[in-house]
Amino acid sequence: MHWSELAVHGDVPPGVRSHTLTLVGSKLFCLGGSSIDDKFLKLYIFDTQTMFWYQPVLDGVDIGPHRAHSATLVGNDQLFVFGGGDGPNYFDTLFVLNTRTMTWSQPKIGGTAPGPRRAHTATLIGKLLYVFGGGDGKKALNQIYVLDTEAMAWVPCNPRGDVPSPRGYHASVLYERTKILVFGGSDGQECFGDVMCFDTTNQTWSRLKIVNPFPRLAHTATVLGHMLFTFGGHNGGEYTSDAHFLNLKTMEWVQLPSTGTPPSPRGYHTTVLHDSRLFVFGGYDNDKCFNEMHILDLAAYSYLGI
Repeated sequence: MHWSELAVHGDVPPGVRSHTLTLVGSKLFCLGGSSIDDKFLKLYIFDTQTMFWYQPVLDGVDIGPHRAHSATLVGNDQLFVFGGGDGPNYFDTLFVLNTRTMTWSQPKIGGTAPGPRRAHTATLIGKLLYVFGGGDGKKALNQIYVLDTEAMAWVPCNPRGDVPSPRGYHASVLYERTKILVFGGSDGQECFGDVMCFDTTNQTWSRLKIVNPFPRLAHTATVLGHMLFTFGGHNGGEYTSDAHFLNLKTMEWVQLPSTGTPPSPRGYHTTVLHDSRLFVFGGYDNDKCFNEMHILDLAAYSYLGI
């Protein structure tokens, strides 16, 4: 594995935190977030083939400023953006961007919707979008809400088992097609190091027994084969640039050797896996927000294995 910083071109965004980065084809859609002086960003697109940044011309409704929202690609060209906030205000709105026409819409949604929240996660399984956790400005949350992206309605979810404690700024990933793994996060007081599993087939939570656990919030997580890769975040005391792998067969956290220069310590950044490369963008270290694009070339590790 090798770390490097990309030489990029075009209309490079300013340093940003609490944004989203979503892969659409070979392009990365960077939406929202805020700069160090709390100015909100709109949509920037990064072409991973030309290393070029640009701001697209947008049509449709104005979604306003967003940070700590979720952005999920549904199908090939529909970007579902839920929740988030603009500072004092927390949102329960859903906007959809048609990435072919670059048109925003705010569809009418049936069912019982979640309340306003930010710092949650959203995981797509088939046509169902699972929204977990976050905070509403008063307390951390631990409910799961499910959006049927075809019927455009919130549908019931009645989780059982060892339900996670309330948290935001955790990481959630899809595993084995029907399971959601949740790692870390915080309730505003404690920084968590647990790994929870939600099996969507029976709507049951379980707690994984982990070797070498460690606390983390505002980090990122990516599944590579039977390994969960996590980078950066805050450990309850300081920001880190640590990279760890959780072997999902042995349930042991390990660190694997890499070359090059990793990004400096940060949290509230984003990572996206594309073509055996992990793109890392943005983040915050309690002093500044970042706007350089780093990549971790995983080479053979991307086919794990390991």
